[in-house]
Amino acid sequence: MREFKWTARVVDGEVWFDIHLKSADYYSERDIEDDEDVDYESSWENPIVWGNYHRCTMSTHYWHKGGFRVCSLHEYSPEYLDGLELKIDMHPEQIEEWDDFAFHIYLLGHDAVACHTIKFIRESDSDNFSIQWQGCAALAYVVDYEFKHPFKLLVAKQKFPMPLCLIGAIK
Repeated sequence: MREFKWTARVVDGEVWFDIHLKSADYYSERDIEDDEDVDYESSWENPIVWGNYHRCTMSTHYWHKGGFRVCSLHEYSPEYLDGLELKIDMHPEQIEEWDDFAFHIYLLGHDAVACHTIKFIRESDSDNFSIQWQGCAALAYVVDYEFKHPFKLLVAKQKFPMPLCLIGAIK
């Protein structure tokens, strides 16, 4: 992973999280080679397509103002967050405007992600958390709106984010 940023903000007395993720280049561990003799069934299977798009960026705020609600401000603490599992955009077929998804993604073009399960696990008694995250992608750039490409991610040692309105207010 090249970049991971986890932040908190307060909206109408509720804490919302934003996450921004940028992967390593798709070809960072090995060269991506295209076999011109193979007729790939989809862009998902075609190695050269992956090479053309370089890396994945998934974000709640890079292209739009998304994010997801966590809890009320008075509940927010490392203890509250420890073990919390959130389900986000679990029924994408019910979302009419694609800008309303919590996350946007650039995977093999501007695609879509939904069906997120994000769990926060406190590391000992520290202010660090591991984040277990899974979801599904749809290759919207090729007009395939079925969320059939699962992903899983584990990110460790992420500092508990303090919403800006609380920085300096806690002693």
